Amino acid sequence: MGLFSNIKLTKHDEEVSLVLKNITIFSKLTPYERTKIAKYFRRMEYLPGEKIVNEGDPGDGMFVIKSGAVKIAKRLTKKEEKTLTNLVDGDCFGEMALLDRARRSASVYAISKVVMFELYRASLLEMLDKESKIGVKVLYDLARILVERIRESGDKIKDILVLQSIQKGSGMIQVQGAAKKPKALKKNLKKAKK
Repeated sequence: MGLFSNIKLTKHDEEVSLVLKNITIFSKLTPYERTKIAKYFRRMEYLPGEKIVNEGDPGDGMFVIKSGAVKIAKRLTKKEEKTLTNLVDGDCFGEMALLDRARRSASVYAISKVVMFELYRASLLEMLDKESKIGVKVLYDLARILVERIRESGDKIKDILVLQSIQKGSGMIQVQGAAKKPKALKKNLKKAKK
């Protein structure tokens, strides 16, 4: 028997609802609300090494990992990429694409066989139209998460600026990973020795 005895649920509805309950954006929804929006998610499978998202492509949706692992990689040069992080069961990515159609900031590859549920922007808009109370809850939590990320980024930028200020204040700056004294400081040191 499914989550609710009075409504007919598909295996897909139950599967999506169980995965979404652990995703922050959807965690405050009731089990009934999660099963009600399950139809807006598309189940996809990817094989190891398969590219799921290509950096630079227009973003159009978010992905929720049901099982498996993916790596997020940023292109440094035309031939070189750097892995930023790995994500696993219960993680999600691409949430910002639900709000805008900006280009993807990184590529995503399947590390293992991956089963995911994808929510596209058009599906979110349909959800807002047909399930407005649920859609508003989802948008509110999405906005809250994005604000938290912006604040975390601001804190990281502040830390970098403080570190740079300390390094400059001590007469040292970082140049390609090695500490070097600025030229002006070298000239002043030579004058002081004479």
